[in-house]
Amino acid sequence: MPTDQTPAGGPAARPVLPPSVRVAAIAMGVVAALLLTNGALLWSGFDDAVDRVAEAAEVGRDAARQFVLSSLIPNVVLGLVLALSAWFFPRRQPWARWTGLAASGLLVVLTLFQLVAGDITIASLLLLALSIAAVAGLLARGTREWVPPLRSAG
Repeated sequence: MPTDQTPAGGPAARPVLPPSVRVAAIAMGVVAALLLTNGALLWSGFDDAVDRVAEAAEVGRDAARQFVLSSLIPNVVLGLVLALSAWFFPRRQPWARWTGLAASGLLVVLTLFQLVAGDITIASLLLLALSIAAVAGLLARGTREWVPPLRSAG
């Protein structure tokens, strides 16, 4: 068996992904899918969501609209960043590792704040577990050794 982590097909074959890279890429992909699906569902029922928030919180429609948008925009932005990172990271793009790490780390922090505030749901626990898995995979020694370093702009 080759020691350079290439399949038996020879040196021209694609390198084998370390387990930490697979875990990180899959976790980022699943989180991206969850966030983008949530964003799409929220967008499709935007007016209903605004009405429900306005009624439940007893606030005006404009305040409810701002609240729903403030929930929608981070989901879509983080979902897109994680989708791009999950796609390009297994292709050994160093920027994808760092953007995935930043987005996953931010998601861990935001989800922990949500849990501390008492909003504990199965979805938030799943999101936290997957985000932690992504961060752990992105920081693993095997990942550091597998991804080439960022090039300096000079």
